[in-house]
Amino acid sequence: MLKVPYGQSSFKIVMRDNFFYQDRTEYIRTLEEYNSRYLFYLRPRRFGKSLFVSMLHYYYGLEHQDSFQKWFGKLAIGQNPTELANQYLILSFEFSRIQTKTEESTYKGFGNRVRSGVKSFLKIYKTYFEESEQNDILSQPEPNEMMSRLFDYHQNNQVPYPIYILIDEYDHFANELISFNFALFSKIVSENGYVRKFYESIKTATRESVVERLFVTGVSPITLDSLTSGFNISKNISLDIIFHNMMGFVESEVKEILEKTGVVSAAELPEI
Repeated sequence: MLKVPYGQSSFKIVMRDNFFYQDRTEYIRTLEEYNSRYLFYLRPRRFGKSLFVSMLHYYYGLEHQDSFQKWFGKLAIGQNPTELANQYLILSFEFSRIQTKTEESTYKGFGNRVRSGVKSFLKIYKTYFEESEQNDILSQPEPNEMMSRLFDYHQNNQVPYPIYILIDEYDHFANELISFNFALFSKIVSENGYVRKFYESIKTATRESVVERLFVTGVSPITLDSLTSGFNISKNISLDIIFHNMMGFVESEVKEILEKTGVVSAAELPEI
């Protein structure tokens, strides 16, 4: 019987444990050929956004180069990979599970998520940064300062691989604030707000080709709209028809899954 990976967002686990995987890897080439490199893609929850981000990490991450065939050999992109496969240092962030009860807890939670992403990055790619540089980066008190220091060292050390930033659930905590503390939401995305400064540090790094690509997922455009003037290099591709089926399932795929899982038989399925 088909093993459906409900709630499973790790591409490695899905492929390793033979869960059902609806191959959407052909969209990698489409994303690369698109006229913008800094993309936001918004969909409701349970559309496979986190799994897609995880897949991108394995495809582009330099550290997965030797296992490319293991993870992608049977998938569409594995049959005809792009030249950018495994050619990036991946800086990954995930902004759910931030405690938004108070202004202090929100700031602390956001800072901790940034620090966690940067710390993981430095652990994976430690050969490109001296220990003193790593300590200096992680000692920075502000999220944007931590990011800026990381980008500065990347440039100064002439790291031969650019950075691809992946951000999942970019607006999870912000949506909670909109519901009960709009004043705080407005403050953190304002000109001097720490969320705004975080994205401005990324924008600055794109000018020096330190950060070459960005892919961000979320559920709402509200936070993105608030950041537009400070982060005006991004493109929201959520309504672009060429990406309509990049995540989720079309009707024929749902029917196939229902049949293979034994929920219904082929005879019970209506004609499309």
